Amino acid sequence: MSRALTLAVLIGLLAVAGDPTAAQTPPAGIEERVLLDNDSVRLVFVTYPPGADSDIHFNVGPEVTIVQEGELVLFAQGRREVLGPGAAHWLPDATTHLARNETDRPTRFWSLLLKRCD
Repeated sequence: MSRALTLAVLIGLLAVAGDPTAAQTPPAGIEERVLLDNDSVRLVFVTYPPGADSDIHFNVGPEVTIVQEGELVLFAQGRREVLGPGAAHWLPDATTHLARNETDRPTRFWSLLLKRCD
């Protein structure tokens, strides 16, 4: 897909979805504890109960995910990646992704969204 077409699709998604970096209500059953949220970063400790997922979404700005407990399955860039305790993952700016707990135990992880780095 050309860069211009990709950019047009992203702009269209922004128009429909609103501000993707704004705090949004998490899907049912998912707990989020926001530790820091300012113009530059958003740091959240997240708990997914068994079977929970994030719904497909993207962020304006890169995101770092670090699993503390359990197992998180991340679908991004055409791949399925299983992250266990201590694993970290980098998502580039505007990467469409979905995170899911496919186990029968809670998954706890840190999400760091880099909004602006200046």
